[in-house]
Amino acid sequence: MECKKCGTTKHSKNGFIKGHQRYKCKNCGYQFVPTLQKGFDEQTKLIACLLYINGLSFRTIARLLHTSATSVLSWVRKFALQHYEKPCPSSESVVIQLDEMWHFLHLKKTNFGYGKHIVLIQDNSLTGNVAIVIPIH
Repeated sequence: MECKKCGTTKHSKNGFIKGHQRYKCKNCGYQFVPTLQKGFDEQTKLIACLLYINGLSFRTIARLLHTSATSVLSWVRKFALQHYEKPCPSSESVVIQLDEMWHFLHLKKTNFGYGKHIVLIQDNSLTGNVAIVIPIH
């Protein structure tokens, strides 16, 4: 049995904690319990990730596994970093300023179209322009 901090084999018994024998390292003074394992095993973490992928929320998974939602979140993030790549956008983004539209709608005497849904249509045949359509119901 080795010290978990420095790795030496020089240790002495130092009482009990939660029914397990505790040891104290003679080299560095670190107290450790060799039989006590903290945390969940990898299989439980993988099950939590699969449950999240299938639609369960972090809080629901945490209740099922008797842990915190923060723990489940960190397991899912770690799983995603190991198994998935961050998606890269395949096209350029289009930046539209709606400030001019806001002034146009507020300066009209009749606020026709204000509060209506605005649909932006971009077509490959257009030369970088965007058509704005306000549907009338």
